[in-house]
Amino acid sequence: MPKLRSPVASPLGLVTLACAVAALLTPWTVTIPRVNGAEATFGVQSPIAWLAVLALVASVMLVRIDLGLVAMLVTEAILVAWYAWAMWIVTTPAYVHTDFPFVGTDLVGPGWYAAAAGLLSAAASIARRYRDGDFPPGAELWWLSAVPGFALVRLDRMALGLSWAGLIVFLLIVATLASPMAPLFQPLSGFPDLPAAPPTRDGTWVPLLLAVAAALLSIVNTAVLRRRLRRVSTAS
Repeated sequence: MPKLRSPVASPLGLVTLACAVAALLTPWTVTIPRVNGAEATFGVQSPIAWLAVLALVASVMLVRIDLGLVAMLVTEAILVAWYAWAMWIVTTPAYVHTDFPFVGTDLVGPGWYAAAAGLLSAAASIARRYRDGDFPPGAELWWLSAVPGFALVRLDRMALGLSWAGLIVFLLIVATLASPMAPLFQPLSGFPDLPAAPPTRDGTWVPLLLAVAAALLSIVNTAVLRRRLRRVSTAS
């Protein structure tokens, strides 16, 4: 059995644990009875949310960093899949036949964002553990780049890495707040009536597309910096 450590052994582990609890106690989907006829899906009610949370907690509890990295990637894969599902579901007839121009982010509830905040904390913890180790950057660098900015933290560029991560978080929040549904502040009873349809959803789409572009650019930044550090190491 893999060796474990306390999730509160570090401040980042404590933040990750707090986010995991918040993810279980808050809704992952926005309820629109007129459209989906469902009650709010809290994290504690969803097996998928439980899997994401368990993997998240494991990422900061596993003593072996490589296993922690795998657990972190499982969490990210689930979160990306959940967001992709939301983007797809609004293209189905139940949503298309309304007079409201839905975007997937309209349906992503605060529980997802709590888990995403925990993912950032876990990624920071794992990146720092790799950075503080006595071995040069290897394949883990590219796996860490799946969480934008944290491969740069692994390369001891904390400010640069957190700047990329902060930019993407900011863009995702802007996209969410631009939604007339205000999914981060949904009432538990959901929205019995849809808000007035906005003339355009550019306020949501533009930040989302910019977030994707920023994530890709952070990987390019990692590759360029890695190459530069290798040249310096070879020259010395």
